[in-house]
Amino acid sequence: MAKFCLLFFLILFSRFNKAPDHNNGFESVDQTSSLPSGWSFQAPNYNSIKLDSITKYEGKYSLSIENSIEFNTPQEVGNYFNVKADETYSKEVGSIELRGFMKMDEIGGDYAGLWLKLEAEDGQLAFVDIKHVDTHDWAEYRVKLPYSKKIKEIAYGGILAGVGKVWFDKFRLYKDGKPMYNLRRIAPKKAHLDTSYLNGSGITNIQINAKNITNLAIVGQVWGFLKYHHPYAGSGEVNWDAELFKILANTLKCNNLRELSHSLEAYIDSLPKVKKCDDCRILSSSKVFMAPDYGDLFTRKLLSESLTNKLKYIQQNRSIKQNYWVKKEPSLGYPLFVNEKSYDQMLFPDTGYRLLSLFRYWSIINYYSPYREITEYNWNQVLKDFIPQFVATENAKQYTLATLRLIATIKDTHANIFNNYPTLESIKGKYRVPFRSDFVEHKLIVTGYRTDTLGIQGKVKIGDIIVSINGQRIEKLVKRYLPITPASNYDTQLRDLPWNYLMRSNDEEMQFVVKRNGMVIKLNIPTLKSKSTYTAPKQKEKGPYYLIKDQIGYVNAGRYLNSELALMEKMFAKTKGIIVDLREYPSDFMPYTFASYLKSFKSMFLKWSTVEYSSPGTFVITDSAYNGPSKNGESYNGKVVVIVNSDTQSQGEFTTMALQSSPNVSVIGSQTAGADGEVSTIVLPGGIYTRISSKGVFYPDNSPSQGTGVKINRIVRPTIKGIMGGKDELLEKAINILINN
Repeated sequence: MAKFCLLFFLILFSRFNKAPDHNNGFESVDQTSSLPSGWSFQAPNYNSIKLDSITKYEGKYSLSIENSIEFNTPQEVGNYFNVKADETYSKEVGSIELRGFMKMDEIGGDYAGLWLKLEAEDGQLAFVDIKHVDTHDWAEYRVKLPYSKKIKEIAYGGILAGVGKVWFDKFRLYKDGKPMYNLRRIAPKKAHLDTSYLNGSGITNIQINAKNITNLAIVGQVWGFLKYHHPYAGSGEVNWDAELFKILANTLKCNNLRELSHSLEAYIDSLPKVKKCDDCRILSSSKVFMAPDYGDLFTRKLLSESLTNKLKYIQQNRSIKQNYWVKKEPSLGYPLFVNEKSYDQMLFPDTGYRLLSLFRYWSIINYYSPYREITEYNWNQVLKDFIPQFVATENAKQYTLATLRLIATIKDTHANIFNNYPTLESIKGKYRVPFRSDFVEHKLIVTGYRTDTLGIQGKVKIGDIIVSINGQRIEKLVKRYLPITPASNYDTQLRDLPWNYLMRSNDEEMQFVVKRNGMVIKLNIPTLKSKSTYTAPKQKEKGPYYLIKDQIGYVNAGRYLNSELALMEKMFAKTKGIIVDLREYPSDFMPYTFASYLKSFKSMFLKWSTVEYSSPGTFVITDSAYNGPSKNGESYNGKVVVIVNSDTQSQGEFTTMALQSSPNVSVIGSQTAGADGEVSTIVLPGGIYTRISSKGVFYPDNSPSQGTGVKINRIVRPTIKGIMGGKDELLEKAINILINN
């Protein structure tokens, strides 16, 4: 009996003194999600995060993250804990250290690593992560932060920002070198755990008529407004996608606007009451760069006065310190749309999920796009126009095309469908022809060959004017594909049309009619499976910078590196002028290095606008960018000509704006891509991944580069004659300008 009591006591003692299981080795699995129990996930695609029973450091599992495309949104796995204050952790001195094992496979684009965050009651105290790239076998990594008595929460985990695959295993947390056990886990948000509508929304057979379109547009506006303004909707404690389906189930029964208002008001009344906010500030109009647009919510034309007043109260008393659906990027401040589910398993989402796709995208643009006002049409009208399209789609192809048309309305070259989406790829065609074509002088002409052309040069000649493809006139094909070619302007749409549609097919042969020297020629061209790389005829590989006629310096931004700036300065010291060619995406960041070399003074070259997170839809100028003078005090005194065209995009346009701040710089070429600023990823039901320009970039005079492109001093375009002669007419024009000046 004594032995039995002793054994019982030892078992009981061991249970009370056993360190809590924080699942740091991912051994405990949630059976619903097949992911580690207790862990939280922040990613545009949860399906890229998986347990791995084959590749592991120890135990049964490791956790992996794998990306084949860059989301522009880091994917994180995290363990979150409250700290229980006691004598062990109450000292001011000391450190918190995270140790974990990591294995990497071809990490590129950005990095993979471990992260550690400490938070106090009033916000983040400290954050650190380690950044690694390339391929490495299992190894232990450590990150450390100083300890403080203010710490109330500790979070740690792994991150992948970029492409490749990373595995994590065996995380441990230490205080002054000793394991930390006195932690209470913070459970993952209910929005992530809720799977009640995972297999379907239950919303089908919506009749398309004027009443239903109006009602659905209001539902979409109310749902999106609450998502970003109501504390409960933004808390993560409710699956806001599922709430849409509940709202739809009730409002679809409404016969008129009075009944709709009553139903929406009853739903809002069912939510936790919004507390009055005494410190919710209203920005003065002088600080607002772009004001929010609430559509029909506050016009008092469609909604009842009672519902309008309740929505207005929520808007005036919004108090969301951190919205579960939107995260402020810590260094540059642009929004990251985290925790949205992509529902990849739905090859063709049902009606409710298709409306979710439309409402999610519309709401993000309405409240977080710095360029909302330059969309092709009024954004509130876009919502009404696309409701019938999203409801009426009958298959995956129609849904994909409706989504692509919606994306195209925001006039943003950063926006498209980027994840080699299978349905879209089947629409475009899995094969490509072995030559390149571009629009020149309003005609589609052959401009280059694939590097291994298999004798195609004997059939197709540079400068051939393409009249028709597979029996369809080029004019007709352009008209067909323009609505599904997202871009900021017409020039950039024409840039993308050949690569995305015209030169592709699902057949192993394509029929072309071309004009050559006045003759009409019919050609049957075999197609190739693999993606093609092209080379222009007589193209010569030269260095990133060199001298032209010993008096003009030439810089190819696509190959230039800042590490070579000092050597380049010496080479260009006695030149008459410099040509900066920005027709390729810059290989290095030039605005504060090379651009400063051209200036003898410091000046502003652009402004940034960012959403005011306390008031979604409001945008303010948050910062300005300055460059110059040259570090060594010896700025370049000659003339500088910058060459641009529709291939000049994003960082290329940013760089052009930086160079233009010097008075000795002029820009020649044609309209640029008109897509500047940081980029955020949006995921939509069915596994569609798109992006938007999410931080505004403006000239010092507040004029945008978005849409219109950068300011150009002299329009210069290539000609068919010049291309047939193998000439680079823009480069020749730049040389001529510098020599004659």
